[in-house]
Amino acid sequence: MNKARNAMTLTLPTALAMIIAATISATCNQGTAPKKQVREWIAKGALIVDVRTPGEFSSGHYNGAINIPLADIEKNLDRFGSRDGLIVVYCRTGNRSGKAKAILEKNGFKNVINGGGLKDMP
Repeated sequence: MNKARNAMTLTLPTALAMIIAATISATCNQGTAPKKQVREWIAKGALIVDVRTPGEFSSGHYNGAINIPLADIEKNLDRFGSRDGLIVVYCRTGNRSGKAKAILEKNGFKNVINGGGLKDMP
């Protein structure tokens, strides 16, 4: 019985850590479009928008992306072009870009996808 209890004690923290990591990952990337779709939209000329801070953007960004931080989305709607145009938004993990996608859709943009994090972009 003692050995069984010790085995559970050793594996329980590991199992909890795995569950927490999976939950965080799923939450951060919720609503991220498949890479194939992101690649196709970019090939069709989609506007690529980095919604991270200017500091994050200047430290490295996707080639051809413009920077409109999440906090500034609503006051810069004119920079997104036609409400029918293709738009790919991304950030560091996919969380802020998911919020940006929702804001744009709320404001009538019809073709917006969440590219996820910079590391997820094709």
